[in-house]
Amino acid sequence: MTVSEIVQSYCVKVNGGSGVLVNAMTRDYSYVLTAAHVITDESNGLVVKDCQDNPLEVLSIFIPSQWSESKSDHYDFAVLKVDYQERVLQNCLPASDLTDRASLTLVGFPETERDSSNPIKEYPGHKISVVNGLVIMCLDSTPGKATIRGMSGGGVYHIKDEKPLLIGVEFRMDNDGREQQYGRTQNHSLARFEELINANSSAPMIPAYLESFSNMLDSIFSFNVDDPQNVSNLKEELENAACYLIEKGLVPPYKVMVQYNSDLLVEPNNLGELKSYELWVAYLEFLVISVLIDRSVSADAAYLKKLERKRRLIYTSNGANWIRRLDELLITARRLLDKDGTLIVASPEAAAKVLPKRFQLQNVINNISVVPTQGPFPAIDSVDSSESAILASYKLTHLEGLRKTCVVDIEEEYSNIQGHGRQSNLLREKLSEIIN
Repeated sequence: MTVSEIVQSYCVKVNGGSGVLVNAMTRDYSYVLTAAHVITDESNGLVVKDCQDNPLEVLSIFIPSQWSESKSDHYDFAVLKVDYQERVLQNCLPASDLTDRASLTLVGFPETERDSSNPIKEYPGHKISVVNGLVIMCLDSTPGKATIRGMSGGGVYHIKDEKPLLIGVEFRMDNDGREQQYGRTQNHSLARFEELINANSSAPMIPAYLESFSNMLDSIFSFNVDDPQNVSNLKEELENAACYLIEKGLVPPYKVMVQYNSDLLVEPNNLGELKSYELWVAYLEFLVISVLIDRSVSADAAYLKKLERKRRLIYTSNGANWIRRLDELLITARRLLDKDGTLIVASPEAAAKVLPKRFQLQNVINNISVVPTQGPFPAIDSVDSSESAILASYKLTHLEGLRKTCVVDIEEEYSNIQGHGRQSNLLREKLSEIIN
């Protein structure tokens, strides 16, 4: 599909205005993002139709309570929960990530074109500013209010590498004076819709790639070796294993996210990282090597349940030396794992060590295990030996360190063995020497 075909396929009519379809982190329903006034200004009920004029069943309506009280533009946004739309694979981008004068495109159903053979229109332009979730956009052709009337609630996209990324929803022209209402629009960023959805205890919006681990297949196991041919068979075996696991019921990313939430992160408060593509590439690699080590035939929900107290992966976008954080990692391991469990860190640290040095680990364990006396200047009374033993039983390692130690540093060993499955067997041996 072309970019225009993609963005138009998600365009929705909402009464006399527009809307845009997005994914929800569930298969029970999807969302239509729109402007509050296109719902409340219509007294004859709510009519919602997709780009092919098919009616969409509306299950719920979310409108900020402040809108009904004040009609303030700050609250002119709404979310419609509609029956599940399987075809929706919407990709999004935070408005805060837009560069200066980034190209943008407004898509919707202008009132003057609704009865034409091409009722959906696209107006290209660029970003003027992003402040507190409000995106100001300048349209190239400086259309007037009458020209784009009916596009309120329409999606605003940034096109990157021929991929449309939804960044917000248009709701009005930028100025009040009639003579000024040309070419500039105000648009709510996606963050405001996410807040509204969360306030109504509904499923979060979801990036399209979190629908299935198949969206990560092109990015897994990129070994930075001198000669890729040395490990080409290994890479193929691991990729084939990932495909097999997906076909045999591998739990999709969004369900893993719902199940483990902040337990997937080194920094639990940084929930935005849960939607990081890099996290889910790492998690697919983690599942493949776990199945390899455990000689499992699947990675379904039952396998994940058995795995969760034995071996975990946690992610951070911070590329600093992971060993500096041994204290918090050990505390996380104590919370998530049973004795002898393995915690694997994934981060952008290219030169990550595979394991901390024994003395580093022991020093941290000693600090965590001390039992102080009471008083304003408590002294160390003793070391909790049972707690120390549990902490010492954990294996802490880094995904990139495993990749380097078990593959990259010994690529010639892989080149010397041939035959189906033999390279993955060697990887199993190397991994099992380090982790449980």
